Amino acid sequence: MEAWYRYRGVAAIVAIPVLLIATVLLVMPRSAPYPVHDFSRVQPFSRSQFEDAGAGASGGGSAGTARWAIVIDAGSTGSRVHIFKFLVGKGGRLELQFDKFDQLKPGLSSYADNPPAAAESLAPLLELAEKTIPKDAQKQTSIMVGATAGLRLLPDGKADEILAEVRTWLRKHPFKFSDEDVKILSGVDEGAFAWLTLNYLLGRLGGSEQDTVASIDLGGGSVQEAYAMTEAEAAAAPDKQYLTELRSGGKTYHVYVYSYLGYGLMAGRAAVLSEEETEANAQGHPCVPVGHQGTYEYAGKTMQMRPHAEGASHERCERVVLSALKHQAECGAPQLQCTFNGAWGGPRVPKVFYISSYFWDRATDAGLIEGADVQQLQLAPSHFGKLAAKACSTGLEELGAAFPKMADELRPFFCLDLSYAHTLLTKGFKIPDDAQITLVKRVEYNGELVEAAWPLGAALNALG
Repeated sequence: MEAWYRYRGVAAIVAIPVLLIATVLLVMPRSAPYPVHDFSRVQPFSRSQFEDAGAGASGGGSAGTARWAIVIDAGSTGSRVHIFKFLVGKGGRLELQFDKFDQLKPGLSSYADNPPAAAESLAPLLELAEKTIPKDAQKQTSIMVGATAGLRLLPDGKADEILAEVRTWLRKHPFKFSDEDVKILSGVDEGAFAWLTLNYLLGRLGGSEQDTVASIDLGGGSVQEAYAMTEAEAAAAPDKQYLTELRSGGKTYHVYVYSYLGYGLMAGRAAVLSEEETEANAQGHPCVPVGHQGTYEYAGKTMQMRPHAEGASHERCERVVLSALKHQAECGAPQLQCTFNGAWGGPRVPKVFYISSYFWDRATDAGLIEGADVQQLQLAPSHFGKLAAKACSTGLEELGAAFPKMADELRPFFCLDLSYAHTLLTKGFKIPDDAQITLVKRVEYNGELVEAAWPLGAALNALG
């Protein structure tokens, strides 16, 4: 005590600047610790086609009322939370204000032998939601957890145990949810919600089905097609498995959605390379470039890759792709309505298509996308055909010079990938070779670039 008394003057001198620094830090503006797409600074939609976007929000609310939704995307490598804030506009339309998100690793599937730990791993994401959403709105805020590829691959029972623990854990939090809001998403779920997101961001909701656009998303394991049907078209469907009802824009949409499992780009490679065509096996494969000898592994299987005796050929490669697609398989409807692998494609081919994911990636690799700021590009399926012809007629060693934007590891597959993309669009989905389609990576929404991914669509459907 005596020592403190002796040095009290020194302590005072040190304390004064420390207090001043602390005061300055407290009043300084701080940057947000989490990434945020903030739309609150810009004007609402002005074009008439946007007037009903998101109309009919469940629970209503007068114009200017805030509506919240939480969606957790539980993927194979990690979990990501989206905290959406909407304002209710005229006619009940929902106007997106911001999408605050955060992510963490590993994913839920990493806790296969410890389900309680899987649920607890989501704690930081829920803490962010509780800090972001006003307390008086939390009990009315829906939370959804959609698990994708990782949990689908777990042994029987493991995924159910994890989901049960997540439901138990969520009950400790103030948000609104039902057991059905925590589930493994099917490819159909992802395709449907992604379709809703895309059309919302484009301002295509609220009118007729003809005002909306169709989407084709080429993933690694599967490819999904989605588009809106009229009520009469939906009633005539040979099987209700192709139909999903989604609510938004002040109406209910009958959406055709089908997920072609085993026909994503990576799975498609395996299907094409293992195709038992005499032409593909006896003399080598027409999709493999001259100069390459190797293997391709997918889903525990190994396929040999050796070039055809006459070299790679776009025409012969597409014949093998067509065979792998099983495009002549019956679908329980007139053959003109069948797409491939025995699936029904609907009574008509939609007029406006947006295609994404690996379609975008391969177009970028081929040099079609110029500039990092390009997010959409109009082209025809024939562009993929011309690029495939160029790739297939080029030897392995020359491919790098012919396609300078392509990564070296893609060289053995470039002829196959481009031929697959072209055949899938024109023969699989029956899009005319000269039709105008749109490649899309992200959509500009009120000055912000937003990915047309499924979480926003899930939130819109829950609220709308």
